[in-house]
Amino acid sequence: MLAKADSKSEGKISLADRVYEELRAAIVLGEIAQGSVFNESDLVARFKVSTSPLREALSRLRQDGLVRVIPRRGYSVTELTLRDFHELIQMRLILECSAAELAAPRITDSHVETMRRLSSVELQVGNQASYRAFMRANQEFHEGIAQIADNGRLLRAIAQTMDEMQRLLFADLGAAEDAEEVRHDHDEIIDALARRDAAAARQAVARHVKISRDRVVGRMMRRHTGFADKPVFSA
Repeated sequence: MLAKADSKSEGKISLADRVYEELRAAIVLGEIAQGSVFNESDLVARFKVSTSPLREALSRLRQDGLVRVIPRRGYSVTELTLRDFHELIQMRLILECSAAELAAPRITDSHVETMRRLSSVELQVGNQASYRAFMRANQEFHEGIAQIADNGRLLRAIAQTMDEMQRLLFADLGAAEDAEEVRHDHDEIIDALARRDAAAARQAVARHVKISRDRVVGRMMRRHTGFADKPVFSA
């Protein structure tokens, strides 16, 4: 289950919340591929729940932009285009750089320790449990900066952007060299925040986002001839 900023504490999570989190994780990780079509009956069998919590979960996923309704057929996982990727990068630069700048004067030693712990989680290509742990840590790290910034609207915007962005981070993973590419690279951000240097934190986040962008594009160029003309990133 992936951590969300507004998720209930463990042990108190509702059935709808559980279905939402599991479906969200499956979509972000590509376990349910972009463009896949499914209906409520498919999911009732998968999660062994009634339609009420399922519909609540699907409604939230629609709000997140992860699924869309297909009349008389059910639902489809939304597809990400190169334009979407470009827009998401722009959003990350706008939102996360501002969050880092706001967080710098508010950060505590405890925050820094937590950020270092999250950034120590490693990814093992081919290990699905590792993918989930890595993605959870990455999401918590970036959302955590917005939480420290103490701006609820900024946090919600970053959470939604990261949901979509991580779908691209994990697209087409499978080769050994991918493990070297998919790593946190948060040290510069953490060091700047630990110094309470707002300007340096903003710059570090900008560099991090651009490096992540270049890695995704590089991987897709290796994987797919003419990938820039494809409607989606995944094959």
